[in-house]
Amino acid sequence: MTTSSTGALPAPLTPADCNLQDFAFMPLDVARLRDSDMAAYESPEACWAAVLLWSAAWHQVPAASLPDDDRFLAKAAGYGRVVKEWTNVRDGALHGWIKCADGRLYHPVVAEKALESWKAKVHHQWKKECDRIRKSNKQREAEGRPLLPLPPEPCSSSDNIPAEVKEIPAETAPHSIGNEIDDAGNPLENALKGEGEGQGEGQGQGELKPRATTAQPESRANTPAALSMAMRPFGINSNSGDPRLIALADQGVTVATMTAACEEAKRVKRDEAIPPGFVFSILERWAKEAASLSAAGAAQPRASPHQGRQANMQRLNERLTGNRSHDPDPRIIDINDRPAGKVG
Repeated sequence: MTTSSTGALPAPLTPADCNLQDFAFMPLDVARLRDSDMAAYESPEACWAAVLLWSAAWHQVPAASLPDDDRFLAKAAGYGRVVKEWTNVRDGALHGWIKCADGRLYHPVVAEKALESWKAKVHHQWKKECDRIRKSNKQREAEGRPLLPLPPEPCSSSDNIPAEVKEIPAETAPHSIGNEIDDAGNPLENALKGEGEGQGEGQGQGELKPRATTAQPESRANTPAALSMAMRPFGINSNSGDPRLIALADQGVTVATMTAACEEAKRVKRDEAIPPGFVFSILERWAKEAASLSAAGAAQPRASPHQGRQANMQRLNERLTGNRSHDPDPRIIDINDRPAGKVG
């Protein structure tokens, strides 16, 4: 870990509200990593722990930072509660990290990539808010009301996501989250957007604040993208291209079932990171338990062979005589009802 020569701690390398938890992917500069001093001089165990720490920092707030706590660092680096083993690789795993004025550890390279993605996210949200205002201004102009001003374009990565204008009512069902994503899990462009947008360094540039969801159309209820979106509110990052997720969608798993499985996973792992595979294992267990259920006695009892013959005779009588009564015709004798005995 790098320390300041002057003793004064530098300012944090990313904004305090830099949140990339909806970015499932972190950019990796392979040539930079391959030729780095860490890869050349540190042990394989330390290098692997370093990669896990970068991944953990990507989804921290602020992004690219970690708390300066060996218990947390040991867990994030894959050593669980065995802090003593973590201390053996600590110096190598924290190669290049610096402690900043907020007391957290920051990695300059991870921070560089995080700032690029954060800037793209802020700009995406700014364009989306401008589209909302322009759409509202068309209606306001037709009604003779004053137009709302557009927010200024973000100029740096330190700019915050623009707040939604309160004068514009929240969008309802036609603009629900279920309609804002395509089958790949990417936001759809709205009607006012004329130019394409870059996706930055990550995927799934969503809003910082979750918006109220509405019932999704049945045709989208079990798409891989919809199942992936159902997992995100629980902090479970999944990719709609995951073959396991695609298989679950093909087998008819609905958003409601996926949400219930995520809730079950949260109850089991309250303060732990939950991998998608853990949720999938819950769904698999539920499927096996459902297959083993027995509903004996719940079905309508089957008719006996004698009752079946009586029913057939009654239907034949109705066709021949036109008698629709449910009572058997006394003129028809069922030989099966006669007592057994000698004939003649």
